[in-house]
Amino acid sequence: MESNRTYHYIFKYIFLGAALIVIAVPLLSYIFPNAVELNGETGPTSLITTIAFGVTGVILLVFFFVVKDNFAIVQFGNQSITIKHNGQESVENWLDIDSISQFRFIFPPLYSLKIKGNKSPIWFNTDSNYVSVGGYTMDNSDMGNLITKKKRELGI
Repeated sequence: MESNRTYHYIFKYIFLGAALIVIAVPLLSYIFPNAVELNGETGPTSLITTIAFGVTGVILLVFFFVVKDNFAIVQFGNQSITIKHNGQESVENWLDIDSISQFRFIFPPLYSLKIKGNKSPIWFNTDSNYVSVGGYTMDNSDMGNLITKKKRELGI
């Protein structure tokens, strides 16, 4: 069972895409003043709007650079976990796992994995087999079921 690669790349690069869009809108309004419509009016955006969009875009860009290295592709087996992270592949034993938890209000399901002796957590996703009620996400994928089973067996 392996992480879904499509969702892996979506989660990893969503903040970069959002930052580029938020930064591009005010720039395009100055190049093509009638192409952007804000509050029913066409024309270039005001300086305050441009600054607000720019600051928001820079914050999203910084957030992207902070979290992009946390995402990994993880493959689970009954005895071992293979982690493909930053171009390297490592094999860990289930007993080396310090904690594993799901971010409950993000879907498709996103998990945080912390390995003993490693400071930073690794974030990975499972398949899109989930139930979301009021934003609360419950993972029903095979990978999610194996994680739940191993957490219960090993007391993680």
